[in-house]
Amino acid sequence: MAPRSPNSLAETADGRRQRAQITRRNIVAACIALQNEGLVRPSIQQVAERAGVSMRTFFLHFPEKEQLTQAVLDKLTPDEIEPRPPAPGPDAGVDVRIAKFIEMRAQTLETMTPHRRASNAMIETSTLLQKHRLRVRKVFRETVALWFAAELDQVSAEARQKWLVALATLLDWEMWQSLSTYPSRSIPEAKDCLTLLLQAALRQMAAERS
Repeated sequence: MAPRSPNSLAETADGRRQRAQITRRNIVAACIALQNEGLVRPSIQQVAERAGVSMRTFFLHFPEKEQLTQAVLDKLTPDEIEPRPPAPGPDAGVDVRIAKFIEMRAQTLETMTPHRRASNAMIETSTLLQKHRLRVRKVFRETVALWFAAELDQVSAEARQKWLVALATLLDWEMWQSLSTYPSRSIPEAKDCLTLLLQAALRQMAAERS
């Protein structure tokens, strides 16, 4: 048998790497799909079965389950904290900015709901999830600061930090969950409630600086 050429060997190695990447993506997608279906803590066997791989293959790619958790976070994080489209300028008016921000934020919160429930079920014992949550909240505060810079820049530095934390907390998933679930409300109803709360907070911030 004639020896294989270097190009042939390289193509074989590339093919193996590509198949490995596809398998890894399928495992991550399977875990996310199970969470989307309401399975907060899918087992390794359930994930492997959904991905169509053996347990041996699963552990080949993810020797520790924490590694799968990290891969899922890496996949979902851009959807959760990806910089939003540029905020309208301050001249657009606060009501316009509130309406546009709430519309975008509600969509993001609905999308992340299954995964936030899953991470909430594990976060108490997972340092990885705790660090991720802190990072996500830091980036989200920066997003809030972008959209409502005109109002935040009118207060003192100390008050600005206080209000930035307050606004970001108001717009976080826990508030959305409360508004949309207990009692059950439609998404438009929950958006209306969140809009009223944000308007009230910004009015109070303006009153403090006057």
